[in-house]
Amino acid sequence: MSDRPAPTVLVLCKDLMFSSQLNGGVQRAGLVPQTCLGIKTVEESLQKFEIDWLIVDLELEGLDLAKFRESTSCKLIGFGPHVHVERLAAAQAAGFDYVLSRGQISSGLDQLLSSS
Repeated sequence: MSDRPAPTVLVLCKDLMFSSQLNGGVQRAGLVPQTCLGIKTVEESLQKFEIDWLIVDLELEGLDLAKFRESTSCKLIGFGPHVHVERLAAAQAAGFDYVLSRGQISSGLDQLLSSS
């Protein structure tokens, strides 16, 4: 059995460099992150752990944004390049709690997680 605490935040992002930055923001907010490289890992972790936040890279192909909202009651954060207006709007329409540009999430994730 591991002494490692259970994650409270899932980060779905295939960009390992950027996910590392996001994990740092999660940790600065006093929460425990888990990086997920695919949808299957997210689904398994949502069933296994009590997750408070799910952070989703909207650039990933094949995302069913509405399914995320239907499958969990945790808070959802979607992020992507500010020029991908349609993807950001789709996440908002699907019921994501927060939809941010990469710059916004990069600079303010820890404050967002701490204040909500």
